[in-house]
Amino acid sequence: MNTPAQTEIRRLAEGIRHSLSLGPDKLSAEVRADAQNLLDRSDDRLGLGEDFTVVAFAGSTGSGKSSLFNAVAGLEIARVGVRRPTTSRPTACVWGEGGNELLNWLHVPERSRTWRESALDGDDQRKLHGLILLDLPDHDSTAVAHRVESDRLVGLVDVVFWVVDPQKYADFSLHSEYLAKLAENSSNMVVVLNQIDKLSVEEQKAAADDLRQLLNEDGLTDTEVHMSSAVSRDGIPQLRSILADTVDSKQAAAERLLSDMQGMAKRIQGELGEPVAAPDERPGASRLVETMSDAAGVEAVSQTVHDDYIRRAYRKTGYPVLAWMQRNAPDPLGAKHGQERDELVRASVPATSRTQSSQVRLMAHELITESVSSMPRPWQSAAAEAEKTSTTELSETLDSAVTGVDIERLRPGWWSLAGILQIIFFAATILGLLGVIVTAVVALVGSGAVPGWTWAVSIGLLALGIIGSVVTSLVAKSARHKGADEAARDVDGKLRSAVGSVAQSSYLQPVNAVIAEHRRAYDMLS
Repeated sequence: MNTPAQTEIRRLAEGIRHSLSLGPDKLSAEVRADAQNLLDRSDDRLGLGEDFTVVAFAGSTGSGKSSLFNAVAGLEIARVGVRRPTTSRPTACVWGEGGNELLNWLHVPERSRTWRESALDGDDQRKLHGLILLDLPDHDSTAVAHRVESDRLVGLVDVVFWVVDPQKYADFSLHSEYLAKLAENSSNMVVVLNQIDKLSVEEQKAAADDLRQLLNEDGLTDTEVHMSSAVSRDGIPQLRSILADTVDSKQAAAERLLSDMQGMAKRIQGELGEPVAAPDERPGASRLVETMSDAAGVEAVSQTVHDDYIRRAYRKTGYPVLAWMQRNAPDPLGAKHGQERDELVRASVPATSRTQSSQVRLMAHELITESVSSMPRPWQSAAAEAEKTSTTELSETLDSAVTGVDIERLRPGWWSLAGILQIIFFAATILGLLGVIVTAVVALVGSGAVPGWTWAVSIGLLALGIIGSVVTSLVAKSARHKGADEAARDVDGKLRSAVGSVAQSSYLQPVNAVIAEHRRAYDMLS
């Protein structure tokens, strides 16, 4: 069953692996190597299980860590001497049965391994069962091989006890080269001020307070400070108690790996840089869409739809005689009447000029450059390559945006009503006019008087026809222009929306994909 720490380790490991898969140019060689080593170490350590906890005593020459190691073990295991350097290889003391696989992984020589069990011990050592305690070579040894071995094991063990002495606990190299750099592992470290038998009570307190302040400055706020003496045995029971609690929790290995994973995640995030907003999320995106709309001929199409609406509406709703006379007037769509009118509307789109294409490219380039300006150089280069892919397909992209819009050919119901009224009033005008003419002729050449109602009916029909035609024509004209404006606005909105979608999903999509890939890599490490 996975613990929360193990689950988080695996999640961060997935994020680190994803970052490594992005390409050799996305991370520095040093970070790539360290990240891969950490992944390998994590797999190895978790694969060995957490039945044993590995704790190392690390320290400088003369700190007394080997004597302290022996005091905690209760056996004279580690070699103690006057000649320096003394500790040349790691020494291991194991509580409980097993542990060889871990020791082999740590490359601890078999001759340097001791199992801390005997019939005389009884239950005295039971609380430490599952502990592998290491005494490391001096980290400041004059022998380079000793320092390398110490550094290697400090990077592998679950918990490090840094043993310092009253004379050198403030050593600059210890704090700058080790403690400060391991601040991310502060909860998996303990600092032991050893040889306190050489100090008075007041001096012990002053040294402990000073050491605590130095550790805080190193960023080790979670690191505990303890005092001990291998000579007087002061603090030894407390150290064994800390070790017992650490072993009992069985969390030290996972906590160490989790700290290392979190530290590596931050290092990679530092090289990746903060995620940036996609170009289409920036204020300049609206200006780009406007420029692309101009290049795509949106205004021309909208005007064509407007003019076409007026022409078709006038033929249905205009005064019959004038409408008939307009039958041969220039068509806004030209003479291509063999095609459907929606096809003709699209055919009216002007070709994108070089100047318009250049304006779009320039504006898009400025927008993309601004978007990725804070990204590391490799990511900027990737965005630039993606931009090239888009610009080569600019004309096709804009053309597909316009031709893909469904342009509805509106035929409002009021057209038919207005047309019927125009015919009725035109007929009334003709009948009224004929009635007036006939009545006048009869009155002039006829022998009898013309009935009064004949004049009334004829003049009434004529007046009705003229007034009705005028009113209908004026109302129809207003409605035609209003309808044409609405149709043009509707098409304009659809076309600009289509261009905006193309700008986002097609033209800017390759660049957005680079930015999204960067954000995903960053977020997987958060």
